[in-house]
Amino acid sequence: MRSQPTQAPGFQRFRIGNRLVTALYDGYVPIHAADLRGAPREQVRARLADAHLPEDGDPYTAVIAFLVEEDGRHVLVDTGSGSTLGPDTGHLLDSLSAAGVTPDEIAHILITHLHPDHSGGLVTADGDAVYPRATVHVARDDVAYWLDPQRAARAEGVQREIHEAALASLAPYRRTGRLDAFHTSEVLPGVRALDQHGHTAGHTGYLFGEGPEAVLFWGDTVHSHAVQLPHPQVSIAIDNAPDLAVRARGTVFDLVTAHRWWVAAAHLPFPGLGHLRRTDEGYAWVPAHFRPLPAVG
Repeated sequence: MRSQPTQAPGFQRFRIGNRLVTALYDGYVPIHAADLRGAPREQVRARLADAHLPEDGDPYTAVIAFLVEEDGRHVLVDTGSGSTLGPDTGHLLDSLSAAGVTPDEIAHILITHLHPDHSGGLVTADGDAVYPRATVHVARDDVAYWLDPQRAARAEGVQREIHEAALASLAPYRRTGRLDAFHTSEVLPGVRALDQHGHTAGHTGYLFGEGPEAVLFWGDTVHSHAVQLPHPQVSIAIDNAPDLAVRARGTVFDLVTAHRWWVAAAHLPFPGLGHLRRTDEGYAWVPAHFRPLPAVG
């Protein structure tokens, strides 16, 4: 009997200077064309078709987290979905294991924002901490928004679910004093927080290093690369404040292209690592190619 074919383990490593970056595949979520707003519907559908995607949206939009190893420090950027979004996601721990890393090796976790596909993997289905030694860093404004009991009580539908998931994901780290709700630009030595509020109240990117070897890890700056790169003015229904999210995207795109930073993106095609370049109409993605991993000596 032939074995059932499966995909390769969901990790890929890149050496950028002395920094080792591992992309970790958590699974996929659908991004629907109907939820993309700010451009005519026909234009959105045409962009998706031009990218050889279904006109009604990309059903396999990647959910990616990243491990950064530098100076003996293991830092995880986002944690995937855990058990919050069903069987199509929640595979980050399998990817981490395939990469030869255990949860207790993680010293710091940087959360871009508290939506469940970025922070749900902090805890098990029973609510226990997945990362027993890690300190979790989240922008103070995001913590204040999603953990506000009065706002949570008024929320309905998906918004209520996000409040509940955020509270659960942070609970064991709060109890043990391992939650850093930061309000500063330097989160860790050599790691700067870039405010991208709009998608959520404290949506944050993390810039590691400086110069051409700097890497910006962004969360939901882009959901649909086929649409939002050529049309950065397009928002998505889940944005808390669409106008601010669009403004933040424009600022980030300008910074990335002006400084030629590397980008590690949560929802671009796996492994989500590459560069952004300007085009006549907007921006385009230049993905990193698979390559041997050079030794550091």
